This record gives sequence, structure tokens and C-alpha cells, in this order.
Amino acid sequence: MKVSVVIPCHNAARWVGGALRSVAAQTRPPHEVVVVDDASSDDSARAVRGSGVDVRLLRVDCRNAAAARNAGAEVATGDWIALLDADDEWYPDHLARAADVLLGTADVAYRGLYDELTAEGARRPLGRMQPITETRSGLTHIEYMRLEDQELVFGHSSFLYRADRFREVGGFDPEQVRRHDIDLWLRVIRDRTWAWDTVPSVAYRVDTPGSISRSYAECEYYYLKALVRNKDAYPGPDMDRMLAKIARKVMTIGFADSAPAEFARYRGLAWPYLPPKVRWAYRAAGLAPGVARRAIRLKRAVFTWRTGTRLPELRPAGGRL
Repeated sequence: MKVSVVIPCHNAARWVGGALRSVAAQTRPPHEVVVVDDASSDDSARAVRGSGVDVRLLRVDCRNAAAARNAGAEVATGDWIALLDADDEWYPDHLARAADVLLGTADVAYRGLYDELTAEGARRPLGRMQPITETRSGLTHIEYMRLEDQELVFGHSSFLYRADRFREVGGFDPEQVRRHDIDLWLRVIRDRTWAWDTVPSVAYRVDTPGSISRSYAECEYYYLKALVRNKDAYPGPDMDRMLAKIARKVMTIGFADSAPAEFARYRGLAWPYLPPKVRWAYRAAGLAPGVARRAIRLKRAVFTWRTGTRLPELRPAGGRL
């Protein structure tokens, strides 16, 4: 099992050295490390060269995370591709655990849990129970949708893909500006099997300035777009519930917080998947949109004041966005 590590990097000079050192510390060394510097305007390239880690550094001007990851995967020579974001870190046993779980299986993908990593470097457990509580291989794509409906965590820096399967499905879609991770995952595991590890082996940075994960409305819009694109491959009530749930999130956040043109785009995608009662509610809200928006924001404020947490429609689906 030869693992090529692909690290996209855009203005991550502060973090990328730590990411690379975590790769160098693996108890099972990777086959190679490919860093893709995508139009960075800071000292990212210098930080990569100064890390002391042997890497292949690509300089590209994609200005697109999906395209940058594809560029790294195109030159990778391993039979597995492991993804690591430039602001995240692996624990020393990450690749070893993946190899142990995948050994002797026909699985085409692997993923697992992560701990959260703050900008100050503190690590903390995720703190959310997961719908699958044992390490397993041989999981099907239909099982995945059931687990997705139950909010299985999605930590992209824990992922490994078989390189031949990654290329067979065409890699990441650059037009899927956000949530290209879930779109690729759904295409890779279709009619194949995958593995899940319950032991955290990744530290995911939760508060990186300028992260593409910052716009919840856009993230949920592209999440819904990924589900719609792949819905015919995952027929059944689990997909139907996911479509309805994310469509409702897109509508709620878009209606309350977005400009009219943005909301029109969100509505155009989400409307066919809303339950009839929700459609009726938004038709009614359209008669007095200002009042409806104030009501939504008041509901949020009261919920946050009473519980100390955000409403579900303001929490990003899964993990990494």
C-alpha cells in the first residue's frame, strides 16, 4: 500500500509547516508528499521548503480548492491518495491505522473521526456521538446514506481514496466550489465499499481565518447541490430525508440572511425538495418578508440565549466543509 499525501495550500504559511511535520512523524511513512500551492500571496512556499520535510511542491494558479487537489492527485504515483488540508494535522498513527483497517479489503475509501484544533493549538474531542460506534470495513454506499442522515461526521483530512477509483470517477468537480468533498465521496463509494475508523487520528482546525467553510449559506447550498447531483444513485427514504433537511436549511438561512439575488438562487435549487408544509410557510412569509425575517432572527436569539448553542440550521452539516 503506497500512500501519496496531497496537501492543497492557499495562504497557509502559518499552518503548513505543522501539517507537514505531522506527515513526517507518521509511524507508517507515506510513499510521497505533494503540496499544491494555489496562488498564495504569503510565504507558504517558503514555509513548505523550510519545514525540513521532503515534498514535491507544485505552484498553480487555480484559485479553486477542488482544482488544486486534482492537480496534486494527477502527479501522485501511489495507489492510495490521502488528503490533508494545510491547516490540519495528523496524529502519528493515522496512516498506520488506515492501512490496518483496509488490509485485505476491497474498500475504495477510508475515513474516520477527528479532534478539533483551535488557532492557539489546543485540541479537544469532537463531543458528538456518532451513529456508527465500531471500526468497520465493507460498508456499502446505501449504508452510508443512512449514516449521513444521522449526521455522521465528515472530516476531509481523515480521508484516503484508492487512486484508480479517484481517477475513474473524474476526481473533484471544480464547479462544486464548496462541498466538493461530499460530492466526490458519493461518486467514489457508489456501488463500492468503504471503511470507517472510530479512533480520532486527525486534528481539524476549526477557526482558520478566511476558510472557505465560513459561509454557511453557500456551504449548505453546495451540499444540497451535491446531493441533488447524486440522488439517483442513492434512492430511498434516507436520501429523501437528507434532501428535505438540507433544502430547508438552505431556505431558512437564505431567506433570513441573504441578498435577494442570492436567495433566488438558493430557492431555485431547494424548492422542489421542500415538504409541502414548508413551501406553504414560505409562500406566507413572502407576503410580509420583513416580519418573517425578524421572527426568524428572534427565534435564533432566544434559542441561543436559552441553550448557548446555535440553531440547527446554522450549524454546518457534517464536519469539514
